[in-house]
Amino acid sequence: MMLYYIHGYQSNPNSTKGILFKKTLNAVSIKYRDCKPEDLIISDAVKKIMEQIQEDNNVVLIGSSLGGLLATKTAIRSKNNVKQLILLNPAIIPLSIDIARLQGIPQRILQEMQDEQLFKEKIPCKTFLILGTLDDVIPNEWGIEFAKKQEAVIKFLHDDHRFTRNIEKLPKLIRGFLEGKTLR
Repeated sequence: MMLYYIHGYQSNPNSTKGILFKKTLNAVSIKYRDCKPEDLIISDAVKKIMEQIQEDNNVVLIGSSLGGLLATKTAIRSKNNVKQLILLNPAIIPLSIDIARLQGIPQRILQEMQDEQLFKEKIPCKTFLILGTLDDVIPNEWGIEFAKKQEAVIKFLHDDHRFTRNIEKLPKLIRGFLEGKTLR
């Protein structure tokens, strides 16, 4: 089993989580863009991720925020080699959300993020979400709606978007999910 980490919109592969997951889980951080965040094209990022994982047949994708969306889009497209998804406050926008009201990310990117397929098609792998109850970037309701559609497991942590209070707990939670243990 090979673990890959996909960072968020304003982050990079060598972020705090990227370094932590490399050290504790031996996860490989994926570089999915060579541009400023606001110039990102979601479909190009997914293509880069798919190219980096194509040789592995037992892939686990760990995605944080926008990285959670990218991991999910990769899993739904790759069909076979992604076996598990671990999503940390994923930026998966339900279809009921009026993206014209959202700020902080260009509308062009938001349009590509809001993907009907993620709420209509079952992703062919086990999915685990960790949501921070104090997340002021992505509403918990978005993750809950997605998890219901995907029959995913959710773990809530009393924390913010970046998991500032519980970041050191994340590797243990991820290992527990991967090993099929009850999460506490």
